[in-house]
Amino acid sequence: MSEKRLHIISFDVPLPADYGGAIDVFYRLKALSELGVKITLHCYEYGRGESKELERYADRVFYYPRKKKLLDVLNRLPFIVKTRDSKTLINNLLLDNDPILFEGLHTTFSLGDERFKARLKIVRMHNIEHEYYEGLSAQANGFRKKFYASESKKLKRYEQKLKAANCILAIKEDEALHFMQYCKNTKVLPACADIHPDYSVATKPYCLYQGNLSVPENESGLIWLIENVFLPHNLINRLKVAGKSPSEDLIALCQSHGIELVKNPSAEEMQQLISQASVHVFYTNQDSGIKLKLVNTLRSPGAIIANKKMLAGAEFENLCIEANLPEEYAKFIESHLLKPVAQIHLELRQSFLQNHLNPVKNCQIIFDQL
Repeated sequence: MSEKRLHIISFDVPLPADYGGAIDVFYRLKALSELGVKITLHCYEYGRGESKELERYADRVFYYPRKKKLLDVLNRLPFIVKTRDSKTLINNLLLDNDPILFEGLHTTFSLGDERFKARLKIVRMHNIEHEYYEGLSAQANGFRKKFYASESKKLKRYEQKLKAANCILAIKEDEALHFMQYCKNTKVLPACADIHPDYSVATKPYCLYQGNLSVPENESGLIWLIENVFLPHNLINRLKVAGKSPSEDLIALCQSHGIELVKNPSAEEMQQLISQASVHVFYTNQDSGIKLKLVNTLRSPGAIIANKKMLAGAEFENLCIEANLPEEYAKFIESHLLKPVAQIHLELRQSFLQNHLNPVKNCQIIFDQL
């Protein structure tokens, strides 16, 4: 059998794997490496730095600056695509004829390039981007609102470029149906993540809200929970918040209510917070994609409480507690702060992780395309 080779273009440096997109990309890279695929990894670097550890999974790793210019906001191309235009990347891809995996619509600037017409081109879609940005616009104000609305329109128009793909990998079933209009060879590839649980950790009586706090969706979800659940029901002293790059306003809000906020925790620190929480709380107004931070909590022994939009398309709703009204959140939080999750429930979680979210097993879809 001939050697399988693959270029992977990542929209960001996937290590540390400390937010949803990075987690998905890193564990897919790791799984493909375990399957024996020889990988050339291309990363856009804009603040996270280079990672020596990536060389354990890829034969070669290239880094490219993401060049953000104010005028790019006015370009016809979506900002997330235009700022990842790299001639150096294209020249590196042209050095051989290996298949290419584009991680997200962000990285597809060269997808329709005639020089790649004969190449096998696979696109991993993390969500329906124009719907995601439309949701961000609905939650934002001022310049951000206009920017997200404009980006949504551009992304909807740009999506036509997916017709140049030989295969599209959607993260859930309903999104796969959407992408089939561009490519009949569209498949569902579940989120890739760490699937090794540690249920032996003793939980502590606190609720954890975690995620990339610089993302408006995550910030607004936290604010809703504080204002509608934790403050009115006298649970504010039970809340801990952890995540990347919180805004100054969010920092001030947490300080004013005495909420413990762990800013930019290391991967180890975040995992310890997740492992020890008695309750994980999530809330979102957007049902796009799969929330990797939700998947990550399946590895912990704490109860998981989330609203319907958060759980949409996750396929493990039965392993979480759905709450939509503030009173429902408060009731479930109070009942689970001191009550451990039943052993049978933890066994069901472990079974789901192993049977449905195993990255090596799921990435066989990509292996078979090569």
